[in-house]
Amino acid sequence: MIEATKPNVQTNSASPSSQHAGESRFDPVTGNWTLFAPHRSERPDEFVESRERIRNEVECPFCPGNETTTPPAVWIGQSDSDIPITDKLQQASTLLPLENASQEAASQVAASQEAWAVRVVPNKFPAVTSVKESSSKSCTVPERTTAKSASQSGLFQRRPIAGGHEVIIESRNHVQSITDLDVAEAALVFKAYRDRLLYWRDVPGIAYISIFKNVGSKAGASLRHTHSQLIATDRMPPMVSAAAERMSNYRLTQGSCLHCDLVRAELKAKERIIWRDDDLVAFCPFSSHLPFLVRITTMEHQSCYADLSDSIIESVSRLVRRVVSWIEQLHPGTAYNFCLHTRPPACNDPSDAYHWGIEIFPRITQIAGFEFSSHCMINPILPEDAATKLRGCALAEDPRLIL
Repeated sequence: MIEATKPNVQTNSASPSSQHAGESRFDPVTGNWTLFAPHRSERPDEFVESRERIRNEVECPFCPGNETTTPPAVWIGQSDSDIPITDKLQQASTLLPLENASQEAASQVAASQEAWAVRVVPNKFPAVTSVKESSSKSCTVPERTTAKSASQSGLFQRRPIAGGHEVIIESRNHVQSITDLDVAEAALVFKAYRDRLLYWRDVPGIAYISIFKNVGSKAGASLRHTHSQLIATDRMPPMVSAAAERMSNYRLTQGSCLHCDLVRAELKAKERIIWRDDDLVAFCPFSSHLPFLVRITTMEHQSCYADLSDSIIESVSRLVRRVVSWIEQLHPGTAYNFCLHTRPPACNDPSDAYHWGIEIFPRITQIAGFEFSSHCMINPILPEDAATKLRGCALAEDPRLIL
């Protein structure tokens, strides 16, 4: 694995509208901020019907040979089928900052840009403005100071949203789902998640980091080639902040981790557990807000995904592939998402109450009027029923997986 270089990031002092930069706007009624990134409408979209005819005529920017169509990689994973997965994950990353590298080292990085199994690149159509790294931990982006914006600062609050947006290209092969990856590729993908989380949580001013995967048009994907994304921002979303506060309050009042207690309760109830071993558990949460939603986390308390050991990283990648394969068995061709939740860098809770997890869910229902008006989801499938069906797939694969 080669860490090629840190992104060349900078703060743009021009107004967001003039530079197509992202900005966030505050809703004083709900207390939420909305991110606006108008230039993302310029992204190529393989799923638009009118473009289907020319899809095969346009080369995929994520396929080998097209590396120059994306920004230079900031992380490269190279696999060797002769090396066991655990050995590969134990290999230390080599830091090669191009501006200080020797000619030999720079040549090695240049060669690795083409010889890769997994690569991470800055998003060509970022949702946020690149934040300038500095020695100060607070990275406050100043409000625009025009007279017009000053007069609107009461009810019409807005500010640039700064951070980073990266794409994790998960395979050299032009495949769509994580189930199309081999075990080594999947392990490298989840290693990339960890390494990029480690990088971004040390960038001054970053408050929140999201890693997510969209597969299929209904899940928000615009390209078929298997990939996931990372967005780091200098603002923690209110819902994330509220969830972290609930975990902290629970820890203070109960003396234990909320997620650990939930896992123990689910294991005792058994009816929503899909799979478990000594390290990990997969289950359909009691209050699942989406049908067939599956949560994966560690049996032992762990607040940050980035702090997981190499062996757990490998186990997580294998389990995610299994869960997605079971969902695809039950709902062939369905779009799906997964989201990685980990302790945000801005979470300064001394009780260490946060507990990381991955949520996977197929897109088999639509959000409609009631959900939008009430912010309350309607789930047509009980998690107990979803777990029974998923557990059936797991049992068919290998009865030893169910303990």
